[in-house]
Amino acid sequence: MPKRNIREEPVMFGDPGFSSWGIAYYKKGQKNIVEKHAHDCDEYYFVLEGKLKVISEDKEYILEKGDMLWTRMGDFHEVVEALEDTTMFWLEGPLMGKKRKGHQYEL
Repeated sequence: MPKRNIREEPVMFGDPGFSSWGIAYYKKGQKNIVEKHAHDCDEYYFVLEGKLKVISEDKEYILEKGDMLWTRMGDFHEVVEALEDTTMFWLEGPLMGKKRKGHQYEL
């Protein structure tokens, strides 16, 4: 099974082409953590520990350990508040559409 660093472009047949990923740590009480934005890819939040309040497509969600939130390309979302000390893994899928990397504030 090949390994790929986040700084490398997918080049092998069968590479799923994830565009970005990482681990985020938030302290209880943090607010306005990640501003409202969208992506040119699908994004997934996996809560490993703790509890977060997020908004996706203008709907509020409370995510807890074991929860996953999927935001599709172009869906606006934000991380509003850490309700407990939280560890989250996030994953951005292959770039689509205009294929712009990072947060998009206008579509």
